[in-house]
This record gives sequence, structure tokens and C-alpha cells, in this order.
Amino acid sequence: MKTKSYLKNLLKAYVFLMVMSAASCSSNNDGNAPIEVDSESPSKPTGLVATNVTQRSLDLIWEPATDNVKVKNYWLYQDNEFLVGSGKPSYFLDGLEPGRTYTYQIQANDAAGNASELSDPLEVSTMDLLTAELQYDSGNLEVYLGTLMDAVPGVSGNNYKVPTDNDLDQWGLIIHALLENNIEQAVDQAVYVNYQVVEFTDTESTPNQVYYILKEFSIRTNYWGTFVFSKTPKKQNLVLAAPHILHDQNTGYQAAYVFRQNVAKALFISGAHRCNREEPTDCSGTTKACSNNYAPYRVSDVPHNIYSTFQRTTEIMYDELPGSVFVQLHGFSKEASDPYVIMSNGTNKTPAKDYVSLIKNALLEEDSSLTFKIPHIDVNWTRYAAFDNTQGRFINGSPNPCNVEATNTTGRFVHIEQESSKLRSSKTGWQKVSNALGKVF
Repeated sequence: MKTKSYLKNLLKAYVFLMVMSAASCSSNNDGNAPIEVDSESPSKPTGLVATNVTQRSLDLIWEPATDNVKVKNYWLYQDNEFLVGSGKPSYFLDGLEPGRTYTYQIQANDAAGNASELSDPLEVSTMDLLTAELQYDSGNLEVYLGTLMDAVPGVSGNNYKVPTDNDLDQWGLIIHALLENNIEQAVDQAVYVNYQVVEFTDTESTPNQVYYILKEFSIRTNYWGTFVFSKTPKKQNLVLAAPHILHDQNTGYQAAYVFRQNVAKALFISGAHRCNREEPTDCSGTTKACSNNYAPYRVSDVPHNIYSTFQRTTEIMYDELPGSVFVQLHGFSKEASDPYVIMSNGTNKTPAKDYVSLIKNALLEEDSSLTFKIPHIDVNWTRYAAFDNTQGRFINGSPNPCNVEATNTTGRFVHIEQESSKLRSSKTGWQKVSNALGKVF
């Protein structure tokens, strides 16, 4: 009887536990209302488009789906097969085949495992593989470059593409080849980033001068800029750059003029307005160039972003050409207390060879009415001093050019801010700058 009683009580306990468990499963935390199970699927994703389509890559973006609780992630299908998941309504695809058509669809999912309908399919064709062939052209180099600059996109449009690590590695192969005069290799490598090499003969120079121009194909996808290298430079150590050819009016045309007059080693010309993209760079510093208030620099602002072809080309040339000096031409709106020219080596330190002071003296020989501020001489001056210029930081030895100001200087970086009327507005002023740089270098 004892055994039967024990089993009977055990059975009662088991039934009691089962009842309590069922009650718990059918009630919420306060023990009253039943728990609601999420069975509602997210909405069907819409607005799927492809941007920045190249031979081997593209960006997919779409409108965010909605859900009664929350969309957890998106599944991307390529040619009806699951490819990858994304936690946001966009995805960058790389490693595609040139000249091929792909079909893409997106599906939204929530935390409960509910899946939306697939989006409407989107067909995307990658660009055909470009022909790696050296191009030839001739005429007046300044006119030729001016035509390219006239096609540079302005503030809006989000045209500028931030180069990936792979892009910059590929770019490095091109620059190395050009500096080694291995033009065939440069041509072969350039097509992988939608660039070509043009051998340009300036037939209006005496004697004729030959240049190698690294420019994007007519259907542009990157807007990284145009880079020019002299085959037989007269100013071997002079490297010119115009990073803000639209915002700093006339500086691009001025740089092309100065470069051609001096037959300098190289010239960098930006490929989009500094405010062309809305995303901020990760690098330190702020500006009012793109808004009424101070805000971080944009990713399209190439002197303030280490992920740019300007930065990578500077790094390579700095290392491979030990005597090279990098001169950037900028422009600013002069206030009453400002001088006509603000020149800096990117720090407030005085280098062993002070190119800034040498250029100042040469400019004064051209125009004695010019006034100057030089941060390593006028040590309290910080306006337009270029302390946050990432190329300058690199050249001056910063351990982290994106976020750390240089504490010393090599003297091989020169940042020239020019008020318009004296030096920037016409060829009369450009010639002063050209003559001064010609004397110093």
C-alpha cells in the first residue's frame, strides 16, 4: 500500500507541474494575458537599384522594409540563389565578371523568423572589360587638362567613390609603373580601376614636351582625379597639386599653367568637388566649406582623407623620389585682417630647408605688394595653416596622418592659400606663381 500511495502522490505532483507549466506558457509576465506570438512578415523590399557599376563591382541599395516589431536583416539573392545577408539596406559587391548580366532580389527577415516576399528582380550588367591600350593625343596640355576639369562634377550628385583597399593597392601598381617609366605595365594595370594612360605631346611647347596622363575612361565611375607625369621634367623635384579645383576657383587652371610653364615632375588634379559626397571622413578637422556651420570634412575632400588616390600617390612619390617637394595650390576668401597669401609647411616648425620662405621671397620679387602669414614664423597664426591636411601630415612624419598632427617637419610640403585678385584670378597672377616656383626649384 505504501508503494501505491507513493506512486499516486508522485502522479499528482507530475500532473500539477504540467498544469502549472501550461498556465505559464499561456500567460504573460503578470500571469494574466496570453503571450502574443509574432507571425507577421516584414513588408516586401522596394526601390532596389544598383550604383557605381564597374567591370567587377557595384553597390546595391534599397528602401528599408517595415515590420510590426523590427526588421532584423536582409537576404540578398543573386541569380535566384542566396548570396549573403546584410544588416542594413545596402551592400557592396566585388569580384564580379566583366560584361555579365546579374539578377538581384532582396528579402527582409525579422527576429521571429518571418520572411517577406522577394523584391522585384533587378537586372544589372557589369561594364565590359576595357581594352588595355596606350592612348595618344597632342596639342596644348593646358587646354587639354582644362577640358577635363570642365567636366568635373560639383557639390551634388554623390559621384565620388571612396577607393577600397583593393582599389588603392591597384592604384599603387599603376603609380609605381609610371615612376619606373614602365608605361606598358601602367596601361595594363590601369584598366582594372577604369583608368587609361594617354601619351600626350604638347606640340605648342618649344621643344615639344611629352607627358603621361592618367585619366578615367569617358564613362567615369570613380571621379578620383587626373594625374600627369612629365617624361622629361625640367623641375625634377616639383610636384604640384590642385585638390579643390571647383571650390577654390581657378586653382585647377592655375596649376595646369604653372605645371606646363615649368615642366614639373607631376601634377594632381581633383576629380570632384570637395563637397560632392555627404558622408564625413573619419579624419580629424572641420570646415565650413560645405555648410554654414563647421562640420567634419567630407570623404570627397581629398586633402583630408587618407583613403584617396591623392594620398596614395603622395606616399609613393615621397618614398621613391627623396628630393621631391609637394606644392598644393589653394584659395581663400580674404577678410580684412588677412594677408594676400598664407603659406605653410603643414606645421609651426621651421625645417632645415625652408621652401616656404624661399617661395615667399620669390613671390615678393614678382609683386612687392603681397602680404604674407607663415605659421612657422608667425607662430600664433592658425587660419588656413593646413595642420589637418593628411598629405602634409604624412610628409611631415605623423604616425597617424588621419588624426594626428605632425610634431616636426621635413619641409617637403608647401600649402599655398591665395586671395583671388593678386595671384588666382587670371594668368597675370598665375605667371607670378609660376615664375616664383621656377626660381626656387
